[in-house]
Amino acid sequence: MLDRNEITAKLEEVLNPLPFIYAFWLEGADANGTADEYSDIDYWVDFEDAYEDKVIEAVEVALSELAEIDYKYIMRHEHPQIRQRIYHLAGTSEYLMIDFCWQLHSRPEYSLHENDNIETAKIIFDKKNIVKFKPLNISDFFEQNSNRLEEAKYRRTQHNRAEKYVQRGQYLEAYAYYNRYILEPLVDLLRLIYTPAHTEYYLVHISQHIPETEKIKLEYFAQISSLNDISEKIPQAAEWFDILVERVEL
Repeated sequence: MLDRNEITAKLEEVLNPLPFIYAFWLEGADANGTADEYSDIDYWVDFEDAYEDKVIEAVEVALSELAEIDYKYIMRHEHPQIRQRIYHLAGTSEYLMIDFCWQLHSRPEYSLHENDNIETAKIIFDKKNIVKFKPLNISDFFEQNSNRLEEAKYRRTQHNRAEKYVQRGQYLEAYAYYNRYILEPLVDLLRLIYTPAHTEYYLVHISQHIPETEKIKLEYFAQISSLNDISEKIPQAAEWFDILVERVEL
């Protein structure tokens, strides 16, 4: 069965000789060393703007030479100078989705952080020093993290929003407000403590980012199946929240 290394090797073979492609790299699990049999592949390319159609075509031709593209979805990326498509190749694992991003060379320069085990890059080739790294300075995130902490503290005062729906016997509404005002603030505090440069990740890969004891505790509060669960866990979550707040250092 075709594997991720063969796909990467084929893309490198096809893309490297093209003079209008300046860099090709991996992000995600392949870059930070956590890839397993369930991981997708996150590819990035930097290219000269005028060759957008040719670069996308080159990628799709290369993939098609490996196997039939049996799934393709064109994403509408929020950044105006990034193009994104999702692919799957016939005969590969159902989990081996190919998440491909093309970056126009005119995109304003940005940098990844050194020694960042969450967001990093594994460079396949880089002809013009496109992928840059800078020292990680947590103070750069002070303002946004302060805002996140204040929002979490506000939600801590609003637990009765979930409690009132418990009293009304309305599970769906109670569940929604429990997540927003009880569970999400706990996740935010854990992010502020353990991944202050990536507080926006919410639950994405959080099992890899926090200690096992914290993960087990968070799982307990996330496991809700009844109004009784919600009623019992709200005060317990409040106690843990207050403990976590004392541990947050901005």
